[in-house]
Amino acid sequence: MTHPLTQDAQRSCLRALASVADRIGFDTPLGHYNQAQATEVIEAITQAYEASVRGQSNPVGYRLAPPFDGFENDTIPF
Repeated sequence: MTHPLTQDAQRSCLRALASVADRIGFDTPLGHYNQAQATEVIEAITQAYEASVRGQSNPVGYRLAPPFDGFENDTIPF
């Protein structure tokens, strides 16, 4: 399932791309990136996207339940 990107999320993804491109060099065309550089771009944008999705689905002040750790109370019926 894809999530539409808000303008803030789009800016976040563009900032991630710009950050990687700055390290690699803006004068290097995207088509000339080696595999490691291309992977770095993909990872940076994906992390920015995922952070945006988490921020949209988990607003500030709302906490998810902690993950199960094997010590759950077995007497609770749910």
